Amino acid sequence: MLSDGKIVDDNVEQDFQLGDGEVIDAIDLTANLAKVGEIYEAMAQSRFAYGVLGRAPKIGSNSSVLLIVEVLHAEDTPKIEDLNEADRIKIGDRKRKIGNDNFARFDFESASKNYRIACTYLDPPSYKVVGEPSPGMKDLQTKSWCNLALSELKQNQCDSGLAAVNRALEIEPKSTKALYRKGKLLEEKGEYEEAEKTLKIALQIDPASVGCKQFLKELSAKINKSKQRQQRMYKKMFNLEDENKAAEGGPPVRAEGATWLEGAIPMVAGAVAIGALAVAAYGGIKSFIQ
Repeated sequence: MLSDGKIVDDNVEQDFQLGDGEVIDAIDLTANLAKVGEIYEAMAQSRFAYGVLGRAPKIGSNSSVLLIVEVLHAEDTPKIEDLNEADRIKIGDRKRKIGNDNFARFDFESASKNYRIACTYLDPPSYKVVGEPSPGMKDLQTKSWCNLALSELKQNQCDSGLAAVNRALEIEPKSTKALYRKGKLLEEKGEYEEAEKTLKIALQIDPASVGCKQFLKELSAKINKSKQRQQRMYKKMFNLEDENKAAEGGPPVRAEGATWLEGAIPMVAGAVAIGALAVAAYGGIKSFIQ
């Protein structure tokens, strides 16, 4: 209920784990103070509810909400190694969907938190579970890691995003979605050529992918632009632009027939001579001080 008395949600039943960010802070901080069967009210300021982002279309930005909560049941959180695959899928997929809801609200930090926790249930270390994951489990693993990679990209957390997408590709090497997101993360880091290689692999798997084709085109343009910029820098560094002007009939920049190396030798010799004078002068000063 909003502060003006408007009811935005009614009779919503939800399972959640305390402290995992599955619900707003106002519920996370108060539910553990109530007993099973108890009904309580909590007036939550926006920062403990939906904050600046709100929750469109019902809850606007910076809205306070009145919560009426009934605790239906409570139990200790089970250890991952004590859960079977079906239970891990139930919990992990719930957290993945909550992450999707956070992502849709542009709350990428909360989205990453829920995706990461989802992955701990769906893809725990091998010593905690027995047997190979089912195809359905592998699909959820890949989705969760890919979603985490995208959420990290939105926060410019490229290294952790790459770690997530690389795990997705270990599970499903032919995932074009994972390869596309890896390319985006590499692009964000400025590693255009590595991103280009990744997109070419994706197009080998799915040659009809319009998104991958367009992204590869954009990457190729960036790579060419970067190479042209480097070439201009090298020309300026080695004064090759003046050589080109001379070859085209412009005013000569050095004696006719002189090569770049021959022109550089006097400069090097001059530098050595100056260095020798500096050493000699330093030696004289040292002798004077002694």
